[in-house]
Amino acid sequence: MPETSEYLSDFRPRFRQPSAADLCTEVPCMTTEETNEKVMEVFNRHRDLVSLPVVEGNQPIGLINRNIFLSQMSKPFRVELYGRKSCIAFMDKDPLIVDAALDLEALTLKTVAHGEKALSDGFIITREGEFAGVGNGLQLMRLVADLQVSRNRQIMHSIEYASVIQRSTLRSSLDALARACPEAHLVWEPRDVVGGDFYQFSTAPDGWFATVADCTGHGVPGAFMTLIASTNLSRAIEQHGPRDPARLLGNVNRSIKHMLGQMDGQDATPGSDDGMDAACFWFEPANGRLVFAGARLSLFLLRPDADALELVEGQRKGVGYMDTEFDFSWVNQELRLPAGSLVFVSTDGLIDQVGGPRAIALGKRRVRELLLEQRGRTAAQVNQAVLDALQAWQGEHHRRDDLTFFCFRT
Repeated sequence: MPETSEYLSDFRPRFRQPSAADLCTEVPCMTTEETNEKVMEVFNRHRDLVSLPVVEGNQPIGLINRNIFLSQMSKPFRVELYGRKSCIAFMDKDPLIVDAALDLEALTLKTVAHGEKALSDGFIITREGEFAGVGNGLQLMRLVADLQVSRNRQIMHSIEYASVIQRSTLRSSLDALARACPEAHLVWEPRDVVGGDFYQFSTAPDGWFATVADCTGHGVPGAFMTLIASTNLSRAIEQHGPRDPARLLGNVNRSIKHMLGQMDGQDATPGSDDGMDAACFWFEPANGRLVFAGARLSLFLLRPDADALELVEGQRKGVGYMDTEFDFSWVNQELRLPAGSLVFVSTDGLIDQVGGPRAIALGKRRVRELLLEQRGRTAAQVNQAVLDALQAWQGEHHRRDDLTFFCFRT
């Protein structure tokens, strides 16, 4: 990765956008007094000339297409009949005429609107209304394609750099998790280069706090939402501490609604109907106390002597979004976990992934069965087994969403 200053220099704005002038080629032109014999002579002398402009004074009035002209003049008696007549006989009287200063985007739109002949015959370019040259439709398409490739390359470079920033913002959480629970394990795989899932961990003397969250969208829009949500969550933790997950969800909900204009109908045109789903919990290792609050995400729990895996459901309200009340209160669920219990949380990128022989979602039931099969293994082994099972289930189907899941043992 280049140095930041060097990297950003690639994205400094260009001083001049491409225009019709970049496609302008000087070619011979005809006047209305010149004959078709003269046109024939010019086409024979300039074998690569696609079209020949016709001017009156210095102003263009038409365009003679090479193929059409030669086809017409090759017919019997056409040379005798039209050879000495004005070249306007076979002239297109309605060619596309554009100013040299016209930017590339506007030129492309005009060319497409003018029809196929503007691409095949080309177009006339003027400067202050006077003939300057011609532009070639194929060259225009090449320039547009090259420019698009360049723009896409710059966009991808920007997104790749944004990925570095997003991962850097998450790194401190991983460091906190490593200090609090070295045996824990996390899988975070954005569907695209950047993603809409995020995680957050923080520690205190008597325990640690964890969040796994799924923001609206994926890719760049999702990454913007993770920045909004994670920043507000960090601020809420600073203000209220990490021990009350339900209160933190409520605080983030109000912050998102303020920022996005989702104020209980007070704003008739909200900026966006966006938010996040989240699983948040506070855990005290000394006594096995876990306090969980979920916004449309659940917690999977397997106690060491249990025959079945428990599913602790979150509430059916997302954080933010237009249909969530500004003052909605999530509820904490307190659990006492014996040593050796397995805790697993995931965003819906795992649950909703389509695959299998019938192209259906993986679903919570299969995840529960898989976790039960892995009950004696470490958190890292459990996560690897889940990841392997997901990839096998997905098969040839495309990845639907960002993927984040987290596992630890008490």
